[in-house]
Amino acid sequence: MKDESTENIILTKAIGLFAAKGYEAIGVQEICDVSEITKPTLYYYFGSKSGLFSKIAETKGRELTDLIRNALEYKHDFIFSTTKVLKDEIDFALKNKDFFRIHANLSNSPEGSEAKIIYKEVLGKISKLFEDFFTLSANEFGNMRGKEKLYSILFHGNILSVISNVLNNSIKVTDETIYQIIHSFVYGVAS
Repeated sequence: MKDESTENIILTKAIGLFAAKGYEAIGVQEICDVSEITKPTLYYYFGSKSGLFSKIAETKGRELTDLIRNALEYKHDFIFSTTKVLKDEIDFALKNKDFFRIHANLSNSPEGSEAKIIYKEVLGKISKLFEDFFTLSANEFGNMRGKEKLYSILFHGNILSVISNVLNNSIKVTDETIYQIIHSFVYGVAS
């Protein structure tokens, strides 16, 4: 019978390694050494390194996707929703620093790597949530029509950049910072 605490230890240690060195640079033995388990134990729980990464994508990726879905629920208030998604993603990233670094790296990595292929479904769902939100918002910001996808990509990219800077201690998160980020984006959309 699988022990949930052992599974969680392996997941946590693997996330830390993948965030620090990248998926391709980490071997199964290194994950086992850091997790203080044997290779057969890792294979028992996940089947392979890619199975382990699939579980990370499934659990943490779903958690992030659900958070974004909730924040971008269309309520006819563009500034409220964009502020909420930025704040919620920052909070998530601060609680899940290593996972968010993996997420941000894969969001901007080239196609074709094993990790990107495994994580592609999560990235697709998140991109669709942003695009759908901007499509609905175009009804209130007429000058967004026809550019919804572009604006959704730009806004999501801004969030990833801001959070990367927050995690690297380059930006201090305050209400004023959030206000400036959102309003600089909205100004660009509205003009």
